[in-house]
Amino acid sequence: MAEIEFTEETKQQVERIGSADIVVGVAGSMAPEDLRLRAERIIEDLGSGVPPLRFVFAWPGSGAEPVASLLDRPAHASLTVFPFTPPAHPGSEFWAPVSANQRAILALAASLSARACIVIGSDLGALNAHAIQLFAYAILDRQCGLAMPVYPAGKYDGLVNIGILSPLSRALYGRRIRYPLAFDFATSGAMSARLVRGEPSANHHGNPLLWPVTLAATQSPQDPVGQVHIDVRHQISTEGLELSAVLGQVVGSLFQDLETFAPQWQRIRGSQLAPVWGNAPAEERDGDPIDTRSMLDSFLLGSKNLDEVWRLVLPPNTMLELRRLTRVAPEQFRIADELWAGIVYDFALAYHLRTISRVHLLGALTPLYLGWAASYAREVATLTRAALEQRQEQFARAWEEKKPYLLSRWRWPDRFNP
Repeated sequence: MAEIEFTEETKQQVERIGSADIVVGVAGSMAPEDLRLRAERIIEDLGSGVPPLRFVFAWPGSGAEPVASLLDRPAHASLTVFPFTPPAHPGSEFWAPVSANQRAILALAASLSARACIVIGSDLGALNAHAIQLFAYAILDRQCGLAMPVYPAGKYDGLVNIGILSPLSRALYGRRIRYPLAFDFATSGAMSARLVRGEPSANHHGNPLLWPVTLAATQSPQDPVGQVHIDVRHQISTEGLELSAVLGQVVGSLFQDLETFAPQWQRIRGSQLAPVWGNAPAEERDGDPIDTRSMLDSFLLGSKNLDEVWRLVLPPNTMLELRRLTRVAPEQFRIADELWAGIVYDFALAYHLRTISRVHLLGALTPLYLGWAASYAREVATLTRAALEQRQEQFARAWEEKKPYLLSRWRWPDRFNP
């Protein structure tokens, strides 16, 4: 992670504040008066439930905002609110500005020697006393280096996370985290400093997304990682972007880290439970059924148009199974867990080897992902909530069991060439 360079104005503000116990940072712009009112309400709602703590609430704002007045007249002795100048960010990815702000908030917390840093998504869904208290509890009371959220989700919510991000991150880095790429998370003071320093080799790649679980597992594996239930449903704004672009940016970023931290993840075996605190919602909606027919149509079209590309990436036995799937009836279509994990691993290796253009490679993954999503959606449609949890755990374990395949292909790629 590249070092964060703050403006002189922001540095002066940090020096003026001196230190803090908890830094709460919003990763998106907002009206300063709105943040001040929300911050005051949070402090009041926390009340006597927490010991006296010095809170600093920060957000990316412009120098034209009334910084001095907000600093000179805090509503509470324990509360300071101020804007920081948004840092420059590499890349044009839709998540890049948010990720840059997340890094800046961690850097502010390190500069203020904060005991805990809580990063809140730009839509402010988690900017409430309950979420702040849970994150603070995980870091300050349970001594976690990193606390990640567990969001309420229906059967068909977050399929990219369920189908790729979470099981791949778990298999690689050995932490059973449900949302490794989250809008909200919290770190200890020591972890904030580590995340800001980052891995030197990561600077070369300029990865715009921040994967705190990856960095925690590779740079501070001894620090506990926990999770907290946050009753927030975030909406990613991807207006104007096609699925292939979103999938390419997010999965490509994870593949980038897989390449950067190969020496670390190759030594990790199995996975560790990550405790979860807080209460899950009493009832979680299943959501409306999704149109699997159109997903299957995309898979079938991809099998015709991308066959040559897939053959450059996937071994013969995988191609044989994919061709078989093009001939089965829709109600019999199912991509096995081991097959899907192997496909993603093969694409990760092709990304590393630059078998073809990375943009074209990630675009060729989209029809395969849609085929998996259709298969998964059909399978879980009638499952109860308990059965769904068991099914997702079984799915994630399959990725761990398939990891030796990735290790072999990564170390000896020529052995598996078609």
